[in-house]
Amino acid sequence: MQFKRLKILMIILFISLDTFLFVWWRSNRPDSTQVTDANTTIISEIKHQNIQLSKFSTKIPYANYLAGKQSSKLISLSSKMSNYEAKVKNQQLSVVFKVPQNINTNGSKSETSKYIGNQIDPVALAYSAGYQYNKNLSYEQGTKQAIYSQEIDKRPVISQQGLFVVNYQKDGKATGFTQTKISHITELRDERVTLSEEDAIVSLYRFNELNSGDKLSKGMLSYDSTLKVNGYDIYTPVWLFVVTHSDGERDALKINAFTGDNLSE
Repeated sequence: MQFKRLKILMIILFISLDTFLFVWWRSNRPDSTQVTDANTTIISEIKHQNIQLSKFSTKIPYANYLAGKQSSKLISLSSKMSNYEAKVKNQQLSVVFKVPQNINTNGSKSETSKYIGNQIDPVALAYSAGYQYNKNLSYEQGTKQAIYSQEIDKRPVISQQGLFVVNYQKDGKATGFTQTKISHITELRDERVTLSEEDAIVSLYRFNELNSGDKLSKGMLSYDSTLKVNGYDIYTPVWLFVVTHSDGERDALKINAFTGDNLSE
């Protein structure tokens, strides 16, 4: 009982602190007209710096804080299949194919295509388990991985707790996959306004994350977790982008959609 009270108290304290910081940030922020004008000026400066932007939105989305636990109820593979080795450790399923295999990289959402002959189709498995292809995370990894996200509150998860990752070797053959899953998802408060995609791009520029010659992907409003409270992961809305540098290297860039903080590694 004491642990439950402590958990609730810590969550309340966390949200109260964040609310205070958000109110302080909003109170020190110029009015919407000034913000719009400032954003327009900075976007023009970004383009003048030869930084390529995808078409972005100025719409203000709504989101909230969520809590969830890592689930141990992972995919159960057919016992008739013998061409793989599987193990579960720290609530993550890891499957390695004994022989790398060609698969349909476009994927199939059909339940009947999860097993083709004596092969497992991991892409079909991902879709059948409710995961959706995450373009930004996959693009960052190039040809090494295809990443599928669990969705919570209708938005993709980008933390390690809710991903289905298919691994590939250089010739494009799949070598296996990993799966993690989130359960016991709870809303911690009502939805509230977040930064727009345009606001997030401006924040990236102000944090010196964008340089001349860079190309920025379209943003994806997602859920990420950096805090754990008594077994629960706390999920915060985050704008996710992928920047491609002039040398071809790619990096994931993240902006807290509530506070505008830079979460990029």
